[in-house]
Amino acid sequence: MRSGFGQHRVTAVLAALLLVSTICGASPQEGRMPRPQPQAPAPAPVTAPAPAPIRTDSRGPAETRGNREERGQRSHNRQVTADQRPPRVNRVSLYPGTRTVVPPGFVRCSSIPTLRYWQTRDIMAEIQWLSRRGFIPVTPLSDGVEELSDFVQAPAGWRAYGLAVPAGGTIQVEVAHANLGWFRLMLVNKWGEPGPGMLQAAIAHQPILVTYKNPGKEATAIYVIVDDPAWWSDAKNPYVLHIRRDWPAGSAELAQVKMVEGLWGATPTVSAEFRRPAFSGPAVFPH
Repeated sequence: MRSGFGQHRVTAVLAALLLVSTICGASPQEGRMPRPQPQAPAPAPVTAPAPAPIRTDSRGPAETRGNREERGQRSHNRQVTADQRPPRVNRVSLYPGTRTVVPPGFVRCSSIPTLRYWQTRDIMAEIQWLSRRGFIPVTPLSDGVEELSDFVQAPAGWRAYGLAVPAGGTIQVEVAHANLGWFRLMLVNKWGEPGPGMLQAAIAHQPILVTYKNPGKEATAIYVIVDDPAWWSDAKNPYVLHIRRDWPAGSAELAQVKMVEGLWGATPTVSAEFRRPAFSGPAVFPH
């Protein structure tokens, strides 16, 4: 009985030793959570370089050197074409013994002028072109003339008059004719273009009355062009120019004003008939 109990005890002790040996012989890292290992930083992503910004403004993308050269060449070609275009006539005549040109003819207008027609009939450009050959004919009008009857040069269809205006003075010129719808007036300076105080006349559609107030501090000369493209005016049916001034005739010092200046050359018309003022005081402008 004692031997069986001892054998059972020995067996239990051996089993306990075996269990302890198994537990103690296990790896020290068994049963633990793995410790995270340090890692090398990930390489930065490679980004493509951004495209160069395109400068734009109200005129579109920035032009390159080639575009500038091409645009300049086109501009040069247009200028050459304009300068080399065939003139209206083969030869520009001069008045005998002078350097004043005889204005060449335009095609006669056969229907009542429209806005488009007046825009294409560029008398100012014609004057600039003629000034390369000589002076432009103008009829100077003295301070004493308040009305004249005359007709345009044929076949040019226009005629110019020079007027002197004192500093701060106002002058008004009006054309009258039975066929007034075919006429217009133009107001220019000594270089054949609108100057200070002439803007209103320059932008008007078809002015038959122009007003000028001298904004300067000295007397000056202005030039009024009567344009009659259909040649309605002639010796039997002249137009009438009414000239109104806000100063009494002869009261202003205008002797120093030169009418023959810039591109103008004096060529008084022999067809005009002048009427002197009544010396009753300054003119009254119509409303």
